[in-house]
Amino acid sequence: MNRTRMIVLVGFMVLVVAGVGVALFASDLSGTGAQNVGSRPGNATAAPAEGCPATRSNPGGDNNYIPDAPPGEDLGDGFVIQGVVRQAGDCRPLPDVRIQVWLATRTGGESDNRTSVRTDAQGRYRVETAPTVAQFGEPNIHVGYDDDAYEAVFIRNVVDLDDTAATIDLNLRPR
Repeated sequence: MNRTRMIVLVGFMVLVVAGVGVALFASDLSGTGAQNVGSRPGNATAAPAEGCPATRSNPGGDNNYIPDAPPGEDLGDGFVIQGVVRQAGDCRPLPDVRIQVWLATRTGGESDNRTSVRTDAQGRYRVETAPTVAQFGEPNIHVGYDDDAYEAVFIRNVVDLDDTAATIDLNLRPR
């Protein structure tokens, strides 16, 4: 191979590697649109975003969702998943809405660690569970809504292994 071709080839490889590096730096960690929602000490729910824009499902959010799953119980202890469910637009808390939560923990996979809970009068829900474990490379939590009154939403968010809580709020758009 002549020297000119070698320089062009090396230059091209440098550009490709630089492009991949920029893409990785600019992307989210999970590559699925999942955001990190974990915390260590906190049990507070943040104020709603102005106007309460509708929560959008993210890729992989409906993985292992079971339609009409019956109400369940807490899934252990050591980790708290909580949030507020509001109507998109007017931010009105939505009472008595069924939310399904599933995740992998040290006690089993996502199909073993699932529960449906109803929101209280202020639209809040809370599930205690064993701490999450990495599944497909990262610890993640699924929260879903798929009943008739509002558009379906499936969220898959990540946490760090040393987190003890996650806050996952949903803003649901009426059908």
